[in-house]
Amino acid sequence: MTDAVSGDWSCHSCKEKTDEYLQARHAYVAELLKRYEGAMERKSKILEIIRSLDLPNNPLDDIIDQLGGPDKVAEMTGRRGMLVRASGGKGVTYQARNTKDVTMEMVNMHEKQLFMDGKKLVAIISEAGSAGVSLQADRRAVNQKRRVHLTLELPWSADRAIQQFGRTHRSNQASAPEYRLLFTNLGGERRFASIVAKRLETLGALTQGDRRAGPTLSAYNYDSAYGKRALMVMYRGIMEQDSLPVLPPGCSSDKPDTVQDFILKGKAALVSVGIVRDTVLGNGKDSGKFSGRIVDSDMHDVGRFLNRLLGLPPEIQNRLFELFVSILDLLIQNAHIEGHFDSGIVDMKANIIELQGTPKTVHVDHMSGASTVLFTFTMDRGITWESASALLDEKQKDGLGSADDGFYESKREWLGRRHFLLAFEGSASGMYKIFRPAVGEALREMPLKELRGKYRKISSLEKACSGWEDEYEVSSKQCMHGPNCKLGNFCTVGRRLQEVNVVGGLILPVWGTIEKALSKQARQSHKRLRVVRIETTTDNQRIVGLLIPNAAVESVLHDLAWVQEIDD
Repeated sequence: MTDAVSGDWSCHSCKEKTDEYLQARHAYVAELLKRYEGAMERKSKILEIIRSLDLPNNPLDDIIDQLGGPDKVAEMTGRRGMLVRASGGKGVTYQARNTKDVTMEMVNMHEKQLFMDGKKLVAIISEAGSAGVSLQADRRAVNQKRRVHLTLELPWSADRAIQQFGRTHRSNQASAPEYRLLFTNLGGERRFASIVAKRLETLGALTQGDRRAGPTLSAYNYDSAYGKRALMVMYRGIMEQDSLPVLPPGCSSDKPDTVQDFILKGKAALVSVGIVRDTVLGNGKDSGKFSGRIVDSDMHDVGRFLNRLLGLPPEIQNRLFELFVSILDLLIQNAHIEGHFDSGIVDMKANIIELQGTPKTVHVDHMSGASTVLFTFTMDRGITWESASALLDEKQKDGLGSADDGFYESKREWLGRRHFLLAFEGSASGMYKIFRPAVGEALREMPLKELRGKYRKISSLEKACSGWEDEYEVSSKQCMHGPNCKLGNFCTVGRRLQEVNVVGGLILPVWGTIEKALSKQARQSHKRLRVVRIETTTDNQRIVGLLIPNAAVESVLHDLAWVQEIDD
């Protein structure tokens, strides 16, 4: 047994297996060397191609170079180095941002001081370098020139947005900054203006005591509670879980196929940007259709929706955005009608506003001696026939009028009466400004299709004049619900002459009392506290206070009197 093992297995078999292993290993190493040589050859070719590419400069370095270079521009960013144009004018060289005299940790503060001293008149700041930096036109600084703040890219975070804009808008400034925001009119890119609009309003409230600091951007503030609801409604409509409340852009109610085609394209677009997930392409009669789901976290995420829109072709991008805005406008309009819309301090506007009688003191604070006062105003919201005719004549005289401009009457009667209005084309094609005898100019413009669907144009000026003046007169005595309205004189819908009660003066100590009194009201719209600003048209007396619905005045006065008795 021992001889068999030693002579037959240990030497001969082992030698054969060892030779086979070595041959295989040499072949494997040769293959690896071949692959390595091929990879090195490809690497050399790729590097040659990269070296031959005419690549653009780094955007930030290019801006600095065009503005005069590092000697003219103060940079406050988180970068450690930069690309500077070579002395010969060709190419760039990399150099550290700091010098021997300035540490890297202090380089941003050094650059900031050069800007404030007027040695550099341009400053570029980023998120990383904006914290703790004051760049306003400080009266204590050498450089007191008015700041022009250009924003090329707006931050995601609301807190960082207010921080960056606050760099150039601070106390003790010689002049207020001018803000310029750069964004295209593509639907998705309006996300940038949406975030900034919301923050600029806050910036105004903090520094001016008035939300009107940034009114021109309020139209782009889509990331709100109403925006989230509008997004959910749109998603459910596109996913065919519910019907869309408005007609999609470019579609016709007479051609249902156009709506279905839009829904199909909209769903495909949402799939392509990852909003619709777990998609399955249908077969048979559902061939070409996608099925999937939108997760709950995406259903109300307006920022993600507007951001993802950037990845879509402009045509479907703008159509989806227009649909979203149309639904948002509808929700806000309904909230206005129901009295739920909270728009901060509301300006009460009318053609004639007069203070009625002497303001009544309803509460006195014994600690400060300050008083709470009830002001009663009479508002005339209507527009006379003469004024309406003058508006139309002026529009037609300028040659800017449309063939559809003119006076209209409703096709259907409302409580036995037809209603009249004046319409002429507004800021956008196909949208019409509406003026009514009882309430003047409407809050929203009406699409031409809706105008033609509900009203007919009047060719006879005599008929238009008669109907207009009749509605103007009737609306001074009753609401649009007629003389039998359940709310009686408390109803203000369509009423031209209104009595408005505003509690002004000392408000905070009685805020809770007024809020509790309003909570007892029957109508939902009468339960909410509203801060209003009202100015008389006769002597320009301006009052800011809480609007008290007529139906709630007695209850509020009763509760305030009770609080006064306790204080006494």
